Amino acid sequence: MAGTDETMQAVGFHEHGPIENFELLDVPVPEVDAGEVLVEVRAASLNHQDLFAIRELDHYVPEYPFWGGGDFAGVIDAVGESVEGWSVGDRVAIDPTITCGECRFCEAGEQSMCDEYAVFGEHRKGGFAEYAAVPAGSLVAVPDGVAFETAAAAPMVTGTAFRALLTRADLEPYEDLLVVGATGGVGHMAVQLATEVIGVDTLYGTTSTEEKADFLRELGVDHVIDYTEEDFASRVWDLTGGDGVDAVYNTVGGETWVPSMRTLRPGGRLVTSGATAGPNPETEIRLVFVRQLDVMGSTAHSSTDLRHALGYVWDGTVEPVIQETFSLAEYDAAFRTMADREAYGKLVFTLD
Repeated sequence: MAGTDETMQAVGFHEHGPIENFELLDVPVPEVDAGEVLVEVRAASLNHQDLFAIRELDHYVPEYPFWGGGDFAGVIDAVGESVEGWSVGDRVAIDPTITCGECRFCEAGEQSMCDEYAVFGEHRKGGFAEYAAVPAGSLVAVPDGVAFETAAAAPMVTGTAFRALLTRADLEPYEDLLVVGATGGVGHMAVQLATEVIGVDTLYGTTSTEEKADFLRELGVDHVIDYTEEDFASRVWDLTGGDGVDAVYNTVGGETWVPSMRTLRPGGRLVTSGATAGPNPETEIRLVFVRQLDVMGSTAHSSTDLRHALGYVWDGTVEPVIQETFSLAEYDAAFRTMADREAYGKLVFTLD
């Protein structure tokens, strides 16, 4: 068990700005409150929120230095005095979201709409460290046969994609789907959920290189479109014989927003849970009312969404693809790979 006077390494920052502001920190091991456990982190995965945290989310950060990491997994090292049902040595992953459990949304099972909604790595220090203090309600048991790297890479992207496609868009097996940005963390899990869980009729995906295109074909995408070589809206229109697709899942935003709407059939659905290429794109209102499109948002997951989503990971139906692992000391290479959009699947810090 870590002592309260011990220190640990963490990857974080003292001020906001470019990714060059990340540094390897030597900080105190966190103390745990009565309702918390201390997790010895074995793996933590990167998400785009970690780039947002250092670049622009100064209004979220409670204190400095701050370190991100919304997705992490490890072993319980100490248990708070009021915690029940968890013991030292238990293998756990972390639900990245933190909710009050008492507001009208939590009581209705819609935790992602909680009045006090918060996220590890944005509003609270996360898993880019050797230890993390975690509320007992945020713990998820990890089966013995599941690697810590997989457990750390799965919750945020799988829960987010599950909610968007199954809970919000209510996608059916007979429908067609386009995933914009299909090689990203959320995107590649959306692809697997669409093929392995929902069983969509035809799956389209956009990407930017031939290497990433091969990756998507291996995951089961029927039609891969390189958006750097051709207009993906026109290509989808040609591939569907002018009918358009039933649904589009877009986590990219930016210049992909209007083309995504253009790919939809009349009455189609556009669901979004991210804007990695920009949150304020131009739009086309006439497409919305002329084609009677449904445009819907989807944030992270509810407890039920996450339980179902991780069930598919634990039994091997879907699996986050880990492109590369890094030590904490290799943080610069890890964040540059993500910032330069060279990643497909997931990037993971491993701690032994």
